[in-house]
Amino acid sequence: MPIASLSVPGTTAGVSRAAAAFDEFCRGEGVPADARWRFQVALDEILSNIVRHGFDGRDGSIALTFAHTGRSVSVEVVDGAPAFDPRQAPAPDTTSPLDLRRPGGLGIKFAQDLLDELAYERRGDENHLKLTWHVRPDAAGATSRTTDGDQ
Repeated sequence: MPIASLSVPGTTAGVSRAAAAFDEFCRGEGVPADARWRFQVALDEILSNIVRHGFDGRDGSIALTFAHTGRSVSVEVVDGAPAFDPRQAPAPDTTSPLDLRRPGGLGIKFAQDLLDELAYERRGDENHLKLTWHVRPDAAGATSRTTDGDQ
């Protein structure tokens, strides 16, 4: 299983560097474009939230480990921001008028919808988040989300 790791600063420039490294890893592994696109969007949202809300202007770094098994792509994200389990974030309000909605939550929900698995664990002073997307080629060579019976 090919694996690559890097550490980036907890800044918007670090998020861009992580995105470029992930794209390079996926291209080198022949990960289909659909999986790259979906994962890039979800990863950008997660990393941007860590920078914006987790570090909130404080210094910090984000460690990433990319893995590809042929059937799935995963990224483990480790940061030292305050504990935050995105799976426990309140569901965003999508029914109230925009001017009455409390901001936040849509990006996390969007990222969860793009991924097959999102696992979280707090270890010591670090957040460990694992993002996973299962891919399979269909008859046309595109990719689609697997179901329990497809694996």
